Amino acid sequence: MTGDSELGMAALHRTVERFDIRGILLSVLPLQRGHIHDTFVSTWRQEGGNKRYLHQRMNTKVFHDIPAVMHNIELVSNHLRAKVDGDPTMTSFTGLELVPTREQRSYLVAGTGPWRTYRFVEGCTSHDHCTNPDHAYEAARAFGWFQAQLADLDAAQLRETLPRFFSTPHRLQQFDDALAEDPVGRAAACLPEIRFVAARRAMGSVIEELQKQGSIPLRTVHGDTKLNNVLFDDGTGKARCIVDLDTCMPGYSLYDFGDLVRFTAATSGEDERDLGKVGTDLGLYKALVEGYLSATRQFLSPKEIELMPFAARLVTFTIGLRFLSDHLAGDVYFKVHRENHNLDRARVQFRMVERMEQRAAEMAVR
Repeated sequence: MTGDSELGMAALHRTVERFDIRGILLSVLPLQRGHIHDTFVSTWRQEGGNKRYLHQRMNTKVFHDIPAVMHNIELVSNHLRAKVDGDPTMTSFTGLELVPTREQRSYLVAGTGPWRTYRFVEGCTSHDHCTNPDHAYEAARAFGWFQAQLADLDAAQLRETLPRFFSTPHRLQQFDDALAEDPVGRAAACLPEIRFVAARRAMGSVIEELQKQGSIPLRTVHGDTKLNNVLFDDGTGKARCIVDLDTCMPGYSLYDFGDLVRFTAATSGEDERDLGKVGTDLGLYKALVEGYLSATRQFLSPKEIELMPFAARLVTFTIGLRFLSDHLAGDVYFKVHRENHNLDRARVQFRMVERMEQRAAEMAVR
């Protein structure tokens, strides 16, 4: 985080005061959350007590089209809040609420960059690791709820902020380019991983072909269904809010499920060197299936439900492909902290794919 050392506290205060927040500003403090944006929390004295707000300086190196990102976030968050506000029985979930600028715009363009503000969701905690099946069920139910509420939102209204982000054929092309160039001479040491990709190329086009045939519809997806993007209520332990809407785009709904399995049900860290520890926890996987379907079964097609375990393999394969491509290209995208870090990450993803293939019958969804 670049934080207040770059901004200066006076400039930071001036920035947050340009949002439509009533009251007296008491403090602005950095929040160590995420790796993309600079995040801060402000506290304001208002009638009825102090209130907090979350401010983010958006990273334009990752997201080049901020107007498109904010268009999507505004559309999705407003749609979700209308659903919540319009249904008095919907008390367990809440949607993120953008706070406009004093000019009633969804984000601010300042000298320090583009900024957005949300009302702070109080009484909640996020988790980096799944501790039990109930936890997994709740996370999947939350992402399923998210998609269910957006099922009637025309995905064509959303903009593609990260072109071909969900496309495995596109990732295969990036891999082919990195392999052909081999700019830092790493290909010779990656032959098992290169052969692994070659043996599974055909799976990369399955979803896109089904979309072209009309068997899988284009839907609004979250795009980053990590466990820590779910806020859990401190009192009930239930999932309460989905955060980090930056990658909400048109896509295939099963990407969200597949990435949730890849991240939440993993038996090891993403860069574990001991591949004997790598795999998918079937207990957590089954809880994810149940939680996801509890909210999505009414609108998912039979074909989508059938492909849920395949989507878990495909997304895991695709992420592994991205790690391997970056390793071959010289570590230009993902941050690395040791030699062959991206290669280790790729090996973990590929071993997870192998384990899923071996347990395909147990992972089938009926």
